Amino acid sequence: MTDWETLTKEVLQELDAKQVMIPGAKLREHMVRAGYSAGFDVAGHVANSGTSFSRLVAAVTGVNVKSRPGSDVVIGLDGARIPDRAAGHGGQAKSRSGGLRSDVYQAFTRVAKIPFVYLPGKDRFVPEDRAEGARIEVNSQTLERLISYRKEFIGTLPPEDQKPLRDSLISTNPLSDFRREVTTRGLLDKWVSAQEAKIKEQVIQWSGEHNVTPRDTWFRRLHVSKSPHRTLALLTPFLNDDEIRDLRVPVRAVEGMLDDLQK
Repeated sequence: MTDWETLTKEVLQELDAKQVMIPGAKLREHMVRAGYSAGFDVAGHVANSGTSFSRLVAAVTGVNVKSRPGSDVVIGLDGARIPDRAAGHGGQAKSRSGGLRSDVYQAFTRVAKIPFVYLPGKDRFVPEDRAEGARIEVNSQTLERLISYRKEFIGTLPPEDQKPLRDSLISTNPLSDFRREVTTRGLLDKWVSAQEAKIKEQVIQWSGEHNVTPRDTWFRRLHVSKSPHRTLALLTPFLNDDEIRDLRVPVRAVEGMLDDLQK
């Protein structure tokens, strides 16, 4: 079975955190997924440790954790640099998934051996090996198709930006290198918006092919609200009609909302 130190380093390597440090929330999210596949309960390990996730990670040899005021900690392997806060835009950088709900983004962008499926009863997209009950399969994504979307985006840019971005796509880690390059060149927001539009187009097409009605919550992310009444209003779209009629707030809906708030 995978141990904590091995899992931490492997995931940091996969996320290319040997060059640029990554947010702690992102590392935790990916470690939970990787741990699930390897039979390691990351959440349980952290809960039983009596300390925080970031402190557990910081105790791993060769891993650095840096605090940033008003923001999440960043984590990387020895030698990784602290990322710019906003990639040259002077504000908070957009999330990788833009305005899309995180499970929708993953289902239509991840290249994986295990396909994603949609669970109509829970309104969630999950890997097939984690699905229970009725499900609708999502066509598997391919690296070639994802690269073609990036080439399409490159074609919309000024000539001086095109060559460096095209070069990034012929590396051993084309998706990571492309994102790093658009970030360095101050084009991250533009790329995230273009990618979001492309994914939405795919989702609408998939919905039509499988007679599924798209939900508004698929295409917008939640933002933290300090008001309990506002939080309840944000939660409502995650309830189905029967749950609303029964005035119940199931754990499934809370988990869906928290998933969106975490990223």
